Amino acid sequence: MAATNEERFMKPFISEKSSESLEIPMGFNEYLPDPLPNVVELLDYGGRSWSVRMKKRGRRVFLTIGWENFVKENNLEDGKMMNFIYDCNRSFYVIIFGHDGVSESRDFPQVVIDVDEYGTGEEEDEEDEGEDDNISN
Repeated sequence: MAATNEERFMKPFISEKSSESLEIPMGFNEYLPDPLPNVVELLDYGGRSWSVRMKKRGRRVFLTIGWENFVKENNLEDGKMMNFIYDCNRSFYVIIFGHDGVSESRDFPQVVIDVDEYGTGEEEDEEDEGEDDNISN
């Protein structure tokens, strides 16, 4: 199956299995490049980033060195769900869901546009009206 612009998987956090490394579901391997990148970026929508080592053991793929920092900085606890959105390159956006099923981070990137640089439709209409008056004379 060919990869699209992004692919996703969900994974529960289970401290006994996932505190030091995280196994990526085997069914997701088809979306990963061959050879695997040594390092991938884990990103949250608040703009934070973690560099994490990706390692293959047989057919299984793991996030290893750097994963512990991600766990600590996101206060991951047993039962929280993580939604990984892969950009089919080297980055995963990660959305963490609390025990209530609601995403914990509601800080999404914002684009700031300086609207003072753009004229308004009213200004253009006024100019157009003035030009129309000059044409009819």
